[in-house]
Amino acid sequence: MTTLALNNLWTYIQGLSLKQKEREWLASKLIEPQADDAKTARQKAYVKETLTRALREVEDAKRGKTKMMTLDEFEEELRKDGIL
Repeated sequence: MTTLALNNLWTYIQGLSLKQKEREWLASKLIEPQADDAKTARQKAYVKETLTRALREVEDAKRGKTKMMTLDEFEEELRKDGIL
């Protein structure tokens, strides 16, 4: 955010009639750590890799080259990789 946008946000927040409990809630939200960007990147990479592999496996299964993974096997893989 730009300085101007931050100043406008601050002016807006100051204009709110917040009770002490509401101020504390807002403060906790403002200092709350952001989602772990590295974890998010790993999850996105995992989803992309998994979907790419799944599409390849479907094509291979259609050609009779491989056996499809069962839902239980897929769930176990997600648990092993820490996704579930």
